[in-house]
Amino acid sequence: MILTDVYMETSIWKSLSEEIENYKNILIVHGDKSLLAIKDDFFKVLENKNFHFVHYGDECCHDIIDSILNNLKENTYDLIIGVGGGKSIDASKVLMDKLNIPLFTVPTIASTCAAVSYISVMYNEKHVFEELYFLKRSPHKTFINLETILTAPKRYLWAGIGDTLAKYYEMNMKAEGERLNFNTTMGEKLSHLCKESMINYGSSALLATEVTEDFKEVAGVILVTTGMVSNLIDFKYNGALAHSIFDSLTQIKRVEKEHLHGEVVAFGILVQLELEKKFEELEKLKAFYEKIKLPTKLNEIVIKEEYLKKKDAVIDKILDSAAYSDIPLNFTRDEFLAVLEKNI
Repeated sequence: MILTDVYMETSIWKSLSEEIENYKNILIVHGDKSLLAIKDDFFKVLENKNFHFVHYGDECCHDIIDSILNNLKENTYDLIIGVGGGKSIDASKVLMDKLNIPLFTVPTIASTCAAVSYISVMYNEKHVFEELYFLKRSPHKTFINLETILTAPKRYLWAGIGDTLAKYYEMNMKAEGERLNFNTTMGEKLSHLCKESMINYGSSALLATEVTEDFKEVAGVILVTTGMVSNLIDFKYNGALAHSIFDSLTQIKRVEKEHLHGEVVAFGILVQLELEKKFEELEKLKAFYEKIKLPTKLNEIVIKEEYLKKKDAVIDKILDSAAYSDIPLNFTRDEFLAVLEKNI
């Protein structure tokens, strides 16, 4: 078990400067918006360092990463800094794994746990989910600059709330009634924060105009606690129906282009709860979604005509994934469709 060292402050630049002091040749993996969001402070930290910027290529994709590695083969680095959202940081993690050098992450939005998890989500160049890439370890350190997270578009925090809720609902559905090992038990206990902090403080955090305690807790749980849960629990408890629904719906171009990961996963949780027949919990969660405007219906995510064209491939992939990941629910294809397509 290897967990990431976490620095979370209103301003982390002094801490980052101190932590990179002994590194000389730094590879910085970034996206466009993420680098712009921190460039003034970040460039000051990089003074007196040899550094090279590389754009992650707008997708965490094997072909793009292989191309980056090919272009870097004449260079030697002693540190990677991954800057940005989930895809940029996931790409930096694969580069860490292949180059076998330390990685520091600087998330610029709070939408996933990529900054601390040992898994990278891989897509193909058409932005369709391909596979999960398991790293030898999680990133070495992460630096969460709360002012940057606060000033980022709130839709990322909003989607992060949905993704974080899934960490509780998916893990606990798969682990219900089982005797868990020591690490998984720790992860299961932590997963309750993923639900409680979002329900209790999520709405307040979305309205925050300064770094409040509510905002700090929600951002920290999205970015760190979810990743700790993933890193602690047996992999078979990581992800379930909600993530299978997102992964499969990315076959519809508009879904990947216009909707965020956690937004679609949030809808998937409702489908899962209905199939579990946990109707009281379902209604409570729906009320929270309606309060913060997370989607509660499939027609808030897809356009009917586009969905129907891809329907068979989408449903096949969801059900295949559900079977492969050993989801402990019994339902027929027709029962699943009745729940999924209730509002299409």
